Amino acid sequence: MLKVPMTPLRVMGMVACVAALCLIFSALTTSERKPKLGRSLEQPVQQFKRDTSGKTMAEPHFWQTFDFTSEKMPPNIDSLALKVKVNESTINIMGVNTFYREAGPPEGVAGSGEVVVLLHGAAFQSKTWLDLNTINILAAMGHRVIAVDLPGYGLTRSRNTGNAADYLKNLLANLKIMSPVMVSPSMSGSFSIPLIMKYPQELGGYVPVAPVGTGLLVSMASEVKVPTLVIYGEKDKGLGHASRDDLSKIPTSQAIELAGAKHPAYLDQPHLFHTLLYNFIKQVHNHRALG
Repeated sequence: MLKVPMTPLRVMGMVACVAALCLIFSALTTSERKPKLGRSLEQPVQQFKRDTSGKTMAEPHFWQTFDFTSEKMPPNIDSLALKVKVNESTINIMGVNTFYREAGPPEGVAGSGEVVVLLHGAAFQSKTWLDLNTINILAAMGHRVIAVDLPGYGLTRSRNTGNAADYLKNLLANLKIMSPVMVSPSMSGSFSIPLIMKYPQELGGYVPVAPVGTGLLVSMASEVKVPTLVIYGEKDKGLGHASRDDLSKIPTSQAIELAGAKHPAYLDQPHLFHTLLYNFIKQVHNHRALG
């Protein structure tokens, strides 16, 4: 057999060949393993990805069909409400010295980041929400709560507001309130309806309780995308049913009748009213997070 002498040049050539073969083998084996590696990396993404289908802030079907009585209020809500401190203050809004009550979560309750603005009807004022314990209960849920005496009512004497929508918009801005849930019964619709027509982006949620002025909204109701919980009393055959019909034209709305209740339905069914608010605000909060 002919022996080939191992010169340095030949040794280098053999090393280069071996290295090349190693690279080819490595490439082949890596490509075989790649799909498995890919699946292992993708799995956590699929596991933790939020399903936002049908759950965006302006998706009509959810708001039309969700059961806003599905979850009970926390069993300790009343004891927590007792710990809530309600403050009173005034603020000048467009020349109107506006009285309001404000409360936040009591000690030991984490803030939700949500703000609830409570308006009132002609026969009532912010004190109504205090007497009904609504301010305290909402604060005990973790929310910041503002109950306003509208111009000409309660401890807000002046009626001269100019434009109602601008008045509420300035009120929200001056109190540093962004995208609140606004509860608007009866007469206060003369303020909240113009607001939602002119500045719908100002609200994160809307809870009208047989408000006046809904006829103005009908022509543009289909354009409103604010989540809306329409509440009315079974016995409120006039304004309650008329406002229900008008407000139900908002695509992101659901109307709920309080059995046996009259025009100020929240007075006849306070526990159910608070339960509805609890679930509605919770869903507004959840969907805001999804957005």
